[in-house]
Amino acid sequence: MAGSASEREALFPLTVFDRLFERTTFVTGWLVRGTVDAEALGSALGRVTQKWRMLSGRLQSVKHGNGTKWHIRIPLGSLSPDYQTYALTTATSDLPLTHYVTVPLPRLSPSLPYSLLVHPSTPRNYAKWESTGHPLTCWHLTHFPAETSEDGNAYTSIGFARCHGVFDGVGAALVMRALIAEINGTEWEIPTLPQEGQNINPMQEILDPLLRSKDIKELETGDYRGFSVLGILGGLKLIGWHLREKFWRGAQRNVVLLPNPVVTAIVKRVRSELKDHSQRSEAVTTGDVLVAWIMKTVYADGTVPETTVYCSNLGSFRSHLPTKGGSLATYPHNAFVPVPYPTLTVADINSLSLSSLTHLLATTRASMSVTQVLLAHRTLEKSVTAFPLDSSADETLTISNVSASRILESDWSGVGGKETLCGYRYQLTPTEVLWTNAVYLAGRLADGTTVLDVTLSTHRLGLLTAEIETQMASLEE
Repeated sequence: MAGSASEREALFPLTVFDRLFERTTFVTGWLVRGTVDAEALGSALGRVTQKWRMLSGRLQSVKHGNGTKWHIRIPLGSLSPDYQTYALTTATSDLPLTHYVTVPLPRLSPSLPYSLLVHPSTPRNYAKWESTGHPLTCWHLTHFPAETSEDGNAYTSIGFARCHGVFDGVGAALVMRALIAEINGTEWEIPTLPQEGQNINPMQEILDPLLRSKDIKELETGDYRGFSVLGILGGLKLIGWHLREKFWRGAQRNVVLLPNPVVTAIVKRVRSELKDHSQRSEAVTTGDVLVAWIMKTVYADGTVPETTVYCSNLGSFRSHLPTKGGSLATYPHNAFVPVPYPTLTVADINSLSLSSLTHLLATTRASMSVTQVLLAHRTLEKSVTAFPLDSSADETLTISNVSASRILESDWSGVGGKETLCGYRYQLTPTEVLWTNAVYLAGRLADGTTVLDVTLSTHRLGLLTAEIETQMASLEE
């Protein structure tokens, strides 16, 4: 990854919200019919990274007192020919696609191995990104030629990997929208160049005066349990819990396809019940309903009723911060905190009706405030072992809803891809610990099917798939 950037550079600081995920490489994957043209994709990536110069940058650490501050070093002038603004790798599979998944995909299928979507050289933490001088965005294509396919079609898996300590889900979606626009030759909003030399992070600029306010200093971090300081023992306990789920309870990564008629019927029923009870239903989103439905489904049986469960669902706080002109809507770095859901017992989850639980979650989501963002910031600033969970709960159900970003719906036809068959999400760390008891709402396919990327125990996966079949059967009656 050698090569020098331009002589003129900008240094853009990251924040504690970025540092939280400095040891996580996030991968979004698409499985498409057709052969994606690597040369055409590379040409579009070159244009995007030249125009949006932050994407051409490199991670850089700067000593700050006894600690380290992380920045993106962004080239502003012309670039030397050997300077890589992105990483694009390709491979051709020796095995047919059907070695990994059945086509067309059934309701339940194993996730593709991440090796089909990310190159081994892709870093897993800040230190590696910096020491190798690796580009910030990494793309990997694996081709499955038509001659190896039983149906005569060629397929391609597309992987987009990036340091989660630089981009959150909103940021990744911004990158994808820019890329697809460039592929199709359409206009897109190019971010303005930062100034030469040291820059100010616009989100931190808003937060700093609020963090210094008297009212915030008097608040206790315990008022917001979205983040907990684990310590070394707490971290080891957390890793042990996930290892137990994997090796004792059979947790592994799978994709579950949730048909659009099922989603439509569940949402319609919940909104109707809320209306009957004179409760507001217009503020309830499909995501609120699905989070409640997932919770009730995977905890329907097999878990001790007294077990306390914290649902960690991350929400962007961009719209909650007061801005003086401009907007943080296109801020691509990490700007989210866990929604302040209450910790519930399994008995609570089962006793509440689906509509009541949905109303509780929706109301809580709507209560997100600047105060919670500031408390989260203070917790993350004070401890490197803070993590998005409630340490007082017996277990955490992690849910991430990126459907609204429409990232799965990216149109690859401009580079040879046809319809998208499925989407995949991976969180890769240096230790490769499998993060279990997690459900990611990856987005929707062309027919409205919602893709759930799940890592659940054998029993809870069975509960989820059985409930979908029950819902499908009820629609056919």
